[in-house]
Amino acid sequence: MHELSIAVSIVEIAEEEAARNNATRVQSVRLRLGSLAGVAKEALMFSYGLACEGTSLEGSRLLIDDAEGTELEIFSLEIE
Repeated sequence: MHELSIAVSIVEIAEEEAARNNATRVQSVRLRLGSLAGVAKEALMFSYGLACEGTSLEGSRLLIDDAEGTELEIFSLEIE
């Protein structure tokens, strides 16, 4: 299941961005997921919860906007 490795990468990127902004917690991550990206949305959402355990993202929400094409990109973080 490559969605778990994608989820781990999302968490790492979000933690780095939170640290750059002196934030202690990430409330939500919003990303665009293209229908041709080769990523199962439901598997990614499940994996995200696992990847967040023990991190500053634990309990955060993954918000996915459907897109066309192959894009998979984070475009917004809600941090505190």
